[in-house]
Amino acid sequence: MTACIIILSGERGAGKSTVCRKTVSLAQAQGYVCGGLITLRCPGDDLDVLDARDGSTRRLTLDPGDSPAVIQGRFRFSPGTLAWGNNVLARAAPCDLLVVDELGPLEIEQGWGWQRAFSVLHKAKFALALVVVRPELVAQAQLKLPKSAMTVLTVTNQNRGGLPVTLLGMLEREKCLFQ
Repeated sequence: MTACIIILSGERGAGKSTVCRKTVSLAQAQGYVCGGLITLRCPGDDLDVLDARDGSTRRLTLDPGDSPAVIQGRFRFSPGTLAWGNNVLARAAPCDLLVVDELGPLEIEQGWGWQRAFSVLHKAKFALALVVVRPELVAQAQLKLPKSAMTVLTVTNQNRGGLPVTLLGMLEREKCLFQ
């Protein structure tokens, strides 16, 4: 069986994580089981990560000088939170909706970060997966993801409000096929 994987792409600040969060909220309100990770922007340049299943959060980024740290660009990631996130991903499926926010340079180019996401996505124990990927990394991500990850939706300021309902509809259709 091939599960449906949607790559959500778009420029920084377009609302990709917001679309994921709202889609999870709609899906859970309909009784769907959701799993995975959603990145949350905090004041300043800080990031938290949310477990989509149980709502728990952890601080993903560290302050300058905190160590040890995994460094990617301007970010200093917490190795402990990266390990926690990989554990969340390892137990995320089976589920109806899987969210991986995001697969970025750390995962695709450096082989760090949410590495567990790749094996979970390949096992396809979900009806629909939303995978956030920056536009410049989509082609590289598609090489690492299952063939079912060829659908790319670009999140924009104009469509981000309606995408969660559209994605919920896709989940409903895929869930029928998945059973």
